Amino acid sequence: MMLGTRALAWAAGVLAAFGLSTVVKASDFYQGKTIRLVIGSGEGSGVDILGRVVARHLANHVPGKPNVLAQNIPAPESIAGANYVANIAAPDGLTIGMGSSGLLSRAISQPNIRFDLSKFNWIANLYSATVVFWMRTDFPCQTFEAISRCPQTLKFGATARGSTGYGLVPELLKEAFALNMDIIYGYRNTDLNLAVERGEVHASGGDLIGFMGSRPVQMMQEGKVRIALQVAGRRDPELDKLNVPWSMDVVPEKHRRLFAMVNPIIDLARPFYGSPNVPPDRIRILQAAFASLANDPAFRSETNRIAKIEPSHIPGAEMDSAIKQILNQPKEVSDRVIGLLNGK
Repeated sequence: MMLGTRALAWAAGVLAAFGLSTVVKASDFYQGKTIRLVIGSGEGSGVDILGRVVARHLANHVPGKPNVLAQNIPAPESIAGANYVANIAAPDGLTIGMGSSGLLSRAISQPNIRFDLSKFNWIANLYSATVVFWMRTDFPCQTFEAISRCPQTLKFGATARGSTGYGLVPELLKEAFALNMDIIYGYRNTDLNLAVERGEVHASGGDLIGFMGSRPVQMMQEGKVRIALQVAGRRDPELDKLNVPWSMDVVPEKHRRLFAMVNPIIDLARPFYGSPNVPPDRIRILQAAFASLANDPAFRSETNRIAKIEPSHIPGAEMDSAIKQILNQPKEVSDRVIGLLNGK
């Protein structure tokens, strides 16, 4: 009996030495509990679709297999959901927030923010976007250099100024290349494709997934439109095959610092995060669960089939570094990006 007691004590010491005792405690904590996944978007959006696929699979990767309940808090660019996670949800590891890249752009530019991005516990990002600038092939000026001196003004159809792919990026491109371009806000996403096809506007933007998953890709195959530029922290290999230029290769030198601030916003297109002050051991459990989830064949298959995206995992620590890159830019850089977001 004494030997058994000593063996147990020795095993407990080994577990503690390797940091595994916290895993056991976290497993005990999540057993029989319910995790609330707060989706900062309305039902049926791309954010919502991915969030609900996550909710169906996440429990299989959390020790104790808790229930996972998805809850929508719809408001522009995930701000209301983030306000809830930061200020109302208990900091116990049972609430996970999910947003879009607009969460980050709005967080640095809007007055109704009641949270600090640097205080969230970043868990994982499961999709990195590529913003595209696409345009009709019959517009008389086809390169950015030509558009800058084109006698005809390019009409760019957009949704809202706070949107990353339809607002921030085109505003940034307009300034960087001195484009003769009017950005026409107020369109719904579903109306933009038709507006371009009718010639009501000459160009538009948004996420590459949205382009490839709807009518624009057919228009490209028919020779009616082309993708003129890809904007992201890294090149998209499929767009490279089509010889689509990457923003960081062609943007004028003096504007590259602005893109260095914007690129992480695009890369973190589907961020998952925990409330401030959640016990670190529970955050580590959730981070490990999302890392495992990202490699789960069943999750990847359903995400590809339903959400029409290929999951790409960015760990919480890398997210934290990217957030710091956004927040710690020189004042003249951050002021200009914020000005573009606010139409100044």
